[in-house]
Amino acid sequence: MSQPHFPHQPTLRNLLSCEALSEAQVVYGQDLLDRPVWQVATSLSPPPRPGSLLVTRAGTLGAAERSGLSELAGLVVIRPYAVPVEAAGGSSPHAPAGPVASLSLDLEMQRLVKQCADAQLPLLTLTAFAEPGQAAEEVRLAFLGELKRAASRLHARLIALVLAEGLPGLMEELFGWINRPLAIETADFKILAAKNMGPTPPSQQRALTEEFTEVLNRQLRQAEPHSLESFPVRPFKIGRRLVVPVVLDGVVSGYLSAMVKPTDDVEAIAEYLAPAALACMVDFSQRRKEVSTFTATQQSLLKDLLSGRSLSAADQERVERHFGFDLCDQMLVFAVQVVSGQNQPARAFAWPEEPYVSTEIEGTRVFVVPHNRNAARTWQQEAEGLVGLIKRGAPDVKVQLGAGRLTETTLDLPDSYREARQALIIGSMMSGESEFVIGYGELGVKRLLYLMFDHPELDRFYEENLAPLEAYDAEWESELVPTLSVYLKEGANLNSAARALFIHRHTLRYRLEQIADILKVDIDSQEVLLNLQIAFLIKEMKGKSQA
Repeated sequence: MSQPHFPHQPTLRNLLSCEALSEAQVVYGQDLLDRPVWQVATSLSPPPRPGSLLVTRAGTLGAAERSGLSELAGLVVIRPYAVPVEAAGGSSPHAPAGPVASLSLDLEMQRLVKQCADAQLPLLTLTAFAEPGQAAEEVRLAFLGELKRAASRLHARLIALVLAEGLPGLMEELFGWINRPLAIETADFKILAAKNMGPTPPSQQRALTEEFTEVLNRQLRQAEPHSLESFPVRPFKIGRRLVVPVVLDGVVSGYLSAMVKPTDDVEAIAEYLAPAALACMVDFSQRRKEVSTFTATQQSLLKDLLSGRSLSAADQERVERHFGFDLCDQMLVFAVQVVSGQNQPARAFAWPEEPYVSTEIEGTRVFVVPHNRNAARTWQQEAEGLVGLIKRGAPDVKVQLGAGRLTETTLDLPDSYREARQALIIGSMMSGESEFVIGYGELGVKRLLYLMFDHPELDRFYEENLAPLEAYDAEWESELVPTLSVYLKEGANLNSAARALFIHRHTLRYRLEQIADILKVDIDSQEVLLNLQIAFLIKEMKGKSQA
């Protein structure tokens, strides 16, 4: 693989047209002036990055420093004005020809010319009419100005390219410059365009999402809202990939990656990836208006919010405005799962994207539904509408839904999500593979029992209050447990329970006395009735979870 070339980076030839170097003379390397310049340095200690232009005064380079010239893009030696140049005595095999043939070289310059020739390094001299340090600063400022103009040209070129030819065209052009494999992915690592490169491996995906994205999001939250569109993004080295995020509306929308070699000038390649990522942002913005490619990206802040992670005020406002939460006075949270048999999640299932807002958290699909106090629809109707829409796309699946209590602000969404998830789990315990719609607010004492579901005291409570009666029914083939269950469901009303059982009230009373005698309790005590109700709930939850 050939080395990269950087056509938009300032070169020595560009700098020679600047006022600061307009009087410079090319002593050696007239044909080497088109190399890119990445930085202006005034010393070799510490060593500057490869491709730097070293600007130093005459007589300051020792033998050890001169040996480190090979990594530079060029060398400018500043000679103070009025310092005589003594003849070198004889001609040098490396003496320049043409316009500078008459230049007298002292011994130091002769040595530098030879070393620059050996290293194929352009050598320039510049007579300073002011203090040499000031002349070096003028060269540095000239380079920065040229760098800014070059960056503007590069940005304009990339944006025009992505508008005309899309991401594939951008990939081709960028590959032609840096000559390294490239890929553009969404935030959930789906390839949009690539050149000789596959998607980010799962192990590296985790590093990006857990390490880099978290750092970037903290920086984004600290930035001023008006600066988010031009927020400075820097590449992130992970494995052999150099990755730069594509940021849209303050959220990481995707990644632009390049495969680099250990010998590559990573900083130089980064100078081209960063503006290319800004061009990708233009394409991403257009795609978002046309298709739902970036649903996962736009949901990232919502996912953080539902999971209880703190958001800045700007992010909070962005979530409310994007999803329309600012247009309602209440919100519902539904935790949903679908099963296809044997209590297994249905596979290859497409969740409805419109008109609901949803995201994936901990393997559960979570829907947030805007709601208004004056709306005629109840939360049950909203839930049934969602279930109907899900089953329209997959009529064979069974839908299980847990609903949190109505919340009034986005700050309360994490609590509502936890309630919806608990309702879903409790419903699964009680209903197994059957469909259900359960609201957390309607669970009553069941939600307390769920919190201690695996505690041995729960089993002990059931054994003390209901197991003796079940044993009696098994031995004598009686129906005392079903009788007690109906009696409790009818609110301990003797007449209504007798009607529900199709027996005489005296028969029911006789059975209740039997129950009291077997359990050794006062069947008319409110506390006893409460304990028996709880025992039946435990039986229901434990029985379904073990089925």
